[in-house]
Amino acid sequence: MSLARVKKTSDTVQDRHKTQRIARVLALTVSALFAAIAVAGFQRTGDFLQLGVFLALSVVAYFVIVFIFKGVDRLLDSVDDREH
Repeated sequence: MSLARVKKTSDTVQDRHKTQRIARVLALTVSALFAAIAVAGFQRTGDFLQLGVFLALSVVAYFVIVFIFKGVDRLLDSVDDREH
């Protein structure tokens, strides 16, 4: 467990471009939007399949956005390394 804590701390220190916080906020916002659509659609139609699809889409959207921002962070790091 202490290794996970050390890794978490080192990830925070290595976030030179402040993209981690932006990624989390954006991912949570998009995920909450899909979850709200899921609940509203279920209340209107009562369709469990629609609820499940949009809740699954909510989870997938969260991870896709976090993954994209990790790629952006790596790209920014590689550009910074070339300049020095």
